[in-house]
Amino acid sequence: MVSAGVILFGVRPIYGDLTDARERLAAERGVLAREIQLIESAAVLPKHIEEALRKTAAVDLRLLEAPSRILAEGQLTDLLESSAVLSRVLLREIESIAPARGTEPPPGTETLRLSVSGESDLEGVLTFLDTMESGLLLVRVTGLALEPVLARPETDGDSQAEPIPTGVVEFQLIIESYLKTDGPVAQVQLVREGEENT
Repeated sequence: MVSAGVILFGVRPIYGDLTDARERLAAERGVLAREIQLIESAAVLPKHIEEALRKTAAVDLRLLEAPSRILAEGQLTDLLESSAVLSRVLLREIESIAPARGTEPPPGTETLRLSVSGESDLEGVLTFLDTMESGLLLVRVTGLALEPVLARPETDGDSQAEPIPTGVVEFQLIIESYLKTDGPVAQVQLVREGEENT
């Protein structure tokens, strides 16, 4: 009975404490390994920070800067029209549409979303898309619909005539671009809005 009491009140608690100590030791070794890795990477950390800042500045240059959303949409429309001329694309309509539900713009930006419709041959449409992708502004195509334009041949009352491809493609794009809201232009706009409220 005494030996059972020694085991129950002495050995089991010591064994439990030993298990807890081993678990804490393993956790502390993991923390120590991460800290050693961080200390070893301290020499290259400034290079990584500099690289991230450079990439951020490069993307920042591709954002629209304008005092208002309407002016930014005008700039984007001008860019699309000039790209269309270079690509032999006839633009029919450019219309501002609401951003997709549940999407948040990246911090410090506002999303501009446009519906663009027009026509060209397939090469013209592809050139137009390539021009937008490789252009100065950050433009993202979120929707694309293509439909070939078909001609109905004149027949003598034969409604079974097959349509003939014309080589023209009608397209509709949904594009997004981003207006910088935390730069100098945005700060001027906030100051102006504050002056109007006083």
